[in-house]
Amino acid sequence: MPLNTYLQTMLNYFTSMDIDKLRFYLKEAYSYEDTTKEIFLNKLEDVFNAHKKSGDTELLIYKGACGSKTCENCGIKGYRFVGNHSKNYLDLLFIMEGDEIKDIFHCVEFETNVELDDLGEKDSMYFDLDDQVKFPKTPEYWARVYAATAAFSEIITTPPKLIDFEELSYWVDKHFELNTRIGGYNIFRPSMKWSPFSSLYADLNEDRVYISTHIKEFIQANNSFEQISGEQNLIDWLLKYEAIYEEASLELKYTFVKEGENYISEKLHSVNYTGEKFIQTFNFINSYQENNEKLLKKYSTYTVEEETEAHNNLEYFREGIDVDSLRFHLEKRKALENIGISLPFYLITDYEN
Repeated sequence: MPLNTYLQTMLNYFTSMDIDKLRFYLKEAYSYEDTTKEIFLNKLEDVFNAHKKSGDTELLIYKGACGSKTCENCGIKGYRFVGNHSKNYLDLLFIMEGDEIKDIFHCVEFETNVELDDLGEKDSMYFDLDDQVKFPKTPEYWARVYAATAAFSEIITTPPKLIDFEELSYWVDKHFELNTRIGGYNIFRPSMKWSPFSSLYADLNEDRVYISTHIKEFIQANNSFEQISGEQNLIDWLLKYEAIYEEASLELKYTFVKEGENYISEKLHSVNYTGEKFIQTFNFINSYQENNEKLLKKYSTYTVEEETEAHNNLEYFREGIDVDSLRFHLEKRKALENIGISLPFYLITDYEN
């Protein structure tokens, strides 16, 4: 039986991560993963670059097939490509007709012919809905794509730019109509080429509304925080501003670090903030987080194991139990004391004084 020489050549380029050779030899006549050869190989190049960054010099190849019992691709043959250093891997199915590769696409339930141990992370290749070759690309569609790309690049730059609150507000107002035409951001909708813009718009608009609504309260809270003396006064301060803190986005709470007077985002494709309004905002958020965490350690009515269970149990969420709320634990302690039960402090046993 003759060897599939074209297939073997392509597989050699996969294992050597030679994206240039794949661009030259992989045939233009077919779509891959329901998209064009160019888009498919651009995504594949990202995977190759991640492997090289992880120290891989080649990909080891193992035969297998889709093992899903419900997928229409069940039984279609393909290959697992495993990094020789990282052990991270990519599963691809190959649709063959003789020696022709008619399609290539990734598989989520791939099974190799031999058992493999100590695998790393599974690679993924994500494609936008409008990457599909059958997606209708009208002039209006391209107008929205170009406008969204230009708007996105006004904020997201290399190197990252600093923006103050006034510039953020100007950008949000400027692109309000564009965001409306696109339909806004919805995490449950398929990703499109304009999704980076719509996601960024949603984040910046959320930050803008939050800060403009509460900036006076941030200033008041920061000023009163400087005058606090004694634990009870600190508790009163935290309870007073609990609701305002909870309104902050996860990005404001957890993705920024302070560098001088600026706040630098650790989130990919995000913005860096500067200026007085952001200083007041982050001073409030950071003061709240630091002191709330300390007092939660002391007053928590849960052990570490109970807290973990509560975080993982939907019943707690449905019942409105918030184990991360200082108010919840203080009220629970008070209720227990009213019936003669006194809990010790620092039930979270991994607390370090």
